[in-house]
Amino acid sequence: MKKKVLIFAPFFTPSVKGGGPIVSTKNLVENLSSDLDFYICTSDRDLGDSKPFSNINNDIWMNVGNAKVRYLNRKDLNLAKVIEIMKLEEFDHFYLNSFFDFHFSILPVIAKRISNRIKGTIVLAPRGEFSPGALSLKATKKRLYINFFKNLGFSKSISWHATADTEKNHIEKIMGNQTRIKVASNLTANYSHLDYSKKLIKNSNECKFIFISRIHPMKNLLGALTYLKNVKGNVLFSIYGPIEDDEYWTECQMYIKKLPSNVKVVYKGILKHFEIFEKFQENHFFLLPTYGENFGHVISEALVGGCPVIISDQTPWLQLEEKNVGWDIALGEKDRFISAINEAIKMSNEDYQIISHKAFEYGKEKSTNKDSIMKTLSLFEI
Repeated sequence: MKKKVLIFAPFFTPSVKGGGPIVSTKNLVENLSSDLDFYICTSDRDLGDSKPFSNINNDIWMNVGNAKVRYLNRKDLNLAKVIEIMKLEEFDHFYLNSFFDFHFSILPVIAKRISNRIKGTIVLAPRGEFSPGALSLKATKKRLYINFFKNLGFSKSISWHATADTEKNHIEKIMGNQTRIKVASNLTANYSHLDYSKKLIKNSNECKFIFISRIHPMKNLLGALTYLKNVKGNVLFSIYGPIEDDEYWTECQMYIKKLPSNVKVVYKGILKHFEIFEKFQENHFFLLPTYGENFGHVISEALVGGCPVIISDQTPWLQLEEKNVGWDIALGEKDRFISAINEAIKMSNEDYQIISHKAFEYGKEKSTNKDSIMKTLSLFEI
């Protein structure tokens, strides 16, 4: 008999605005459903939306892929409701996709503490929320909850999922060296069947850059725009993603107006997940000077799309330049970002085909394998 795992996820399919954790949850289910029975409790509407999804039923289990999913209005998800859901089945584990989310992490942690009838264990994946960049945003509020969490000893009964050694170090720095942490890389889709298929030509002194992420200070779109102000050659910079922070987007728009005529910037809206691969095929380089990613599914997808990356060094994707698949650069080194972008712009078609092929092969190489599946299963004591 398979173990039952209840995942609390702030957002899940058909959400298109909730970012990488949606992909993480989807890949977790797709890769492990032959060994585990998955149930998912999630929001009934997308990030920032006032209306629920039109194609779901509220507060019942629905079959979605290889999981049973329960969609709920956050307003209805109080402590009593969370306790009720956690007792609907004899769950062996509760997997939390956030540390700071009130409805989908804080309430389940409290529910487990106060209800003796909830027997399963909690596995908590902070999803990069403990990185220095993430903690610097709304720092006071986050510090207050961290102190509350530690003072009440919640961490003693929780197992933690870190997706890389760097995240393990971040968790230990906040929660202490005695914290129970297992490292298991985020699972990806299975790319073993893919062959390189990118047809895009690259002319020297012309380049198409793409940004796919939430429009939020954490993703540092404004940083990308400041680098483009200082480049030479003709550039098209296409921006995709939900506008999560209106004030920040207004600041970005004001900066876009100051860019020189050789740099054209276009905001193209929100992509459905199945559209992302095609967009990477249509662009030369992926630009994401993020303040932190615990994995960075979109980086993996860019590489598999044959789209070399120019990113910060605040992700697990490092030493990219020596592999000839892109650049990972310290956020304080603005000149290196500008130099990498200029090198990308100048690149000939012959050189681009080499780096694009290498990016594709590296992306496939780093995608899900048997070892990463076994490490992820160990989170659930299998």
